[in-house]
Amino acid sequence: MKLSRLTLLLGFILSASGCSLMPEYFRPAAPVPEAYPGQPANETVTEAPPLPWQTYFPDADLQQLIQVGLAHNRDLKTAVLRMDEAKATYGIQKADRLPTIQGNLTYDRSRTVFSSSQAFEAELYRVGVGISDYEIDVFGRVKSLTQAALEQYLAVTENRQAVQATLITEIATQYVNLLTLHAQLKLAQQTLDDRKQTLHRTQRRFEAGLDQVLDVKAAQIQVEQVQAQYAQWQRQLATTQNALYLLLGESSQRTPLVIKPLADLKLADVTPGLPSSLLTRRADIRAAEHQLKAANANIGAARAAFYPRLQLTTNVGLVNSEFSKLFSDTGSNYWSFSPQLTIPIFNYGRNKANLNLAQTRERIEVVNYEKTIQTAFKEVMDVLSTRAAIAEESAARARLSELESSRLQLVKRKLDQGLVTYLELLDSQRSVLDAQSQALQIQQQALQNQVGLYKALGGS
Repeated sequence: MKLSRLTLLLGFILSASGCSLMPEYFRPAAPVPEAYPGQPANETVTEAPPLPWQTYFPDADLQQLIQVGLAHNRDLKTAVLRMDEAKATYGIQKADRLPTIQGNLTYDRSRTVFSSSQAFEAELYRVGVGISDYEIDVFGRVKSLTQAALEQYLAVTENRQAVQATLITEIATQYVNLLTLHAQLKLAQQTLDDRKQTLHRTQRRFEAGLDQVLDVKAAQIQVEQVQAQYAQWQRQLATTQNALYLLLGESSQRTPLVIKPLADLKLADVTPGLPSSLLTRRADIRAAEHQLKAANANIGAARAAFYPRLQLTTNVGLVNSEFSKLFSDTGSNYWSFSPQLTIPIFNYGRNKANLNLAQTRERIEVVNYEKTIQTAFKEVMDVLSTRAAIAEESAARARLSELESSRLQLVKRKLDQGLVTYLELLDSQRSVLDAQSQALQIQQQALQNQVGLYKALGGS
């Protein structure tokens, strides 16, 4: 066969692969309101672009921790490898759309017996190039499978982005927890020193006959309570540090953890926009849609199974009885062209069942897509609905802490004047510790709320 004929043949093969039975894709409507609670649906909202994590978390020390985590975290590395795996799978499936051209070299030796006295022996060398069992994709089966593999790869890519956003959120959250525990320990140490001084003073007054043994016992109880609380926070601090280093991917704990007041940790404020923006902002929603598109493509492949499949095997080359003369002028040319048409006749309902399976899986992916959107909407609502309450509580806790501190100073002055008992002093000291501790906790919740908004809006 001449080169021009082979070119025409390949052109026919590629032109025949044009039909597709894959259903047209329509994005399902988002099953969420048009606006978040407290935001009028008809209000014009300026949609802000997603903030990169470097802008959302401007603190230099936190940025360093996030960069270490992005470089070393094992979950993120696994997500990247999963992406490479899906890309390779797509490449394999994509290759099926084009014919595989192979070279071959064969040697045949045979002996044919015509009678008891006559026999014929022959040997033959062949060298050629050809196509083996190539499916001409007349009804788009291979094209649909390739499209499904592409959507699976895109879904895994989005999952990798979702893993990164989750990792950044967890690192920031654990860093907030770490700073909170250090502040709690500092507060507990100051309170413990104050309680020990009160205990020593009470013991001296008891020895002087000015206080009762009940006052001494009460002071001792206050000291032990603070020591127990201090030990509890130390234990929580150790586990928080371990959790943070696990997120960073560093078992040797090489990265220093810079400790600062909670008030010094600043986060950017973002505009939530409209719920519809979650469809493009959140990687998990984009991944769910790609899974839906993959299921839609698989329906096309299942439909194509009802129609005939056309496979082609071709070969062209040289043949000779002597290997040394195979490429000489005395060599002979040969070619073969073997199309095969396979028509499904009776397969006990297998094709119908496969189509039903593909359609059912597509409906499942629709539900998963809608559930993912609803979950994202709920996460944003959780953050937004608690933001105002947290801010109000934080202000109230700060005022309460100041009032309790002022009350403690007043009690101390009255104690020096003999107007109050040591039990009242101990009670006031306990109230100050509780108020200051709760003020730190609400600061922690406010920062965690801001960190949660980064992930809820689809941090990048």
